[in-house]
Amino acid sequence: MVKPCWRPSVEGDGGTCRRGNWGRKVDGLLWCRDSGQHSCGEFSMAVVQANNLLEDQCQIESGPLSFNGACPLGTFVGVYDGHGGPETSRFINSSLFCNIK
Repeated sequence: MVKPCWRPSVEGDGGTCRRGNWGRKVDGLLWCRDSGQHSCGEFSMAVVQANNLLEDQCQIESGPLSFNGACPLGTFVGVYDGHGGPETSRFINSSLFCNIK
């Protein structure tokens, strides 16, 4: 499972790329993840934020699509636009998949 991939920019990093949690790299307003496990292989992702106040969220959930034992494997991808504030996109990011699953 991949946690939200959007995070506020890191000031004072000098523009150099550094590794963060889950193999992520940070370069100013750019966030990327080189490789993660997918039910059919691997995936990578990149995010560029437009400003320091981050309103948007995204998530990738890969694995069982249900809490029940015997269920199909799959991948859920969500991109949530904040539209003027981060509260709604953060709530959807933390709640939607669990309610669908």
